[in-house]
Parts: sequence; structure tokens; C-alpha cells
Amino acid sequence: MHNPHCTHCGAAFTVPAYPRVCAGCGETTWQNPLPVAVVLAPVRIAGGTGPGGTGVVVVRRGIEPGYGQLALPGGFMETGESWQEAAVRELREETAIVADPATVVLLDVHSSPNGQRLMVFAVVPPRDEADLPPMVPDEETLERLVLLKPQDLVWDTHTDAMARYFASA
Repeated sequence: MHNPHCTHCGAAFTVPAYPRVCAGCGETTWQNPLPVAVVLAPVRIAGGTGPGGTGVVVVRRGIEPGYGQLALPGGFMETGESWQEAAVRELREETAIVADPATVVLLDVHSSPNGQRLMVFAVVPPRDEADLPPMVPDEETLERLVLLKPQDLVWDTHTDAMARYFASA
């Protein structure tokens, strides 16, 4: 069982389902979805079919879940940062692309299929392919690519967001 003890008094929970009412102190513990910032980073590139002749940056994951598969850059928001700040931080960490949080635009918000994540999909301003900084692969991100048209990604929510972006062309 995940989080098997009450955070108020330390007593063990006897039921795995949420919300959990502690038999020791009577307090209720809730399980809330974790916010995730996901970024669509358009790149002006020959053959791009998105708005303005753009493609979209994706990464090849070096970690589970989805090792070796393609995904949009993204990750968990940290306490104290806005969703825009989280989006540009994740973009920089995974792709070396730097963006200003003030330029980030909300594309959509979706719950993950299991309800454990709240996915905030953002778009940063397009840039030219020649202006992409070098990217050094690491254990989390094996590769950075630019897709010229929609294709299936590791998660349906990412696939759907990419399809919506390209359909707006």
C-alpha cells in the first residue's frame, strides 16, 4: 500500500482506498492528482506541417515508464513554481531549449486516464531549427527530435495534444 501510515499521527491505515480515515486520530487523508507540465515546442523546419510550417520537439525517454519511446518534454511541477515556470524548466532540462515563462501559452488541461495526474499542456513560441541549442543526451533523455507531423507517442494524452496542435495549422 502506498503511504501506509497517517501523516497526522503515524498510525497504520487498514484500508488502501482513498480517502482514508485514520482509526487512531480520526483525520482524513486524501490522494490528490499531481500536476504535470507538458510542452509543445514548435520548430520552423522544412517539411513541417504544423502552424507556420512547424514541427514539434519530442524526446526519446531514457527512463521508465516508456523507456525508449517518444514523448513531449514535461514533468512534475515543483512547489513554488507556476505551471509556466515548470514548463520551461522541464523543456530546458530535457531538451536544452530555453524559453521565457512569460511567453508560455496554455493549450489544454487533461486528467491522466487513471486520474493520478493533472496534465497542463503548454506551447512556447516557435523558433527556427538553426537556433536550437546543442543537446547532450543523459540518463533521462536519450535523444531530441523534431516531428514534422503527428505520430503516436508513449502516452495517449501526448498523442492527442500533438494531433490538436498540428490540426490547428
